[in-house]
Amino acid sequence: MCQCVVLPARDNALVNLGRQAVNRAVVGAAVVGYALVAAVCRPLTGAALGAVLVAGVPLFGVGVFRRPRRAEPVGRRSVALWLGLGVLAGAFELGVRLGPDDAAHPTLSTLADPALSTYPGRVLGYLLWIGAGLWLVSR
Repeated sequence: MCQCVVLPARDNALVNLGRQAVNRAVVGAAVVGYALVAAVCRPLTGAALGAVLVAGVPLFGVGVFRRPRRAEPVGRRSVALWLGLGVLAGAFELGVRLGPDDAAHPTLSTLADPALSTYPGRVLGYLLWIGAGLWLVSR
């Protein structure tokens, strides 16, 4: 007669942790590779726009079409606070942009321009941008 050997079952939680670690490493490597390639593009060119769209459109799609996890409802005070801050920041940027060119009140893009004019600065900028996008769609 043949005897069956029963192998111990693998711990599913451990297997899932290993998969998550591998997935995060792959995504991290892809993001760094993307940033290194995209940063070659000079700012405000068609190539730079294409580099932004290549990453931005899929992240936008995930954010729009993915079903969110159950979350606590947001209170009206919180919505009012964040909406007010966003409107205030947008109004300030618009006012500075449309107003006179004043060195005492530069726009955010004017402040970021020296850092983003170098290759390492653009790599860091792309990493921060994609990192923020990944963080937003993973919430």
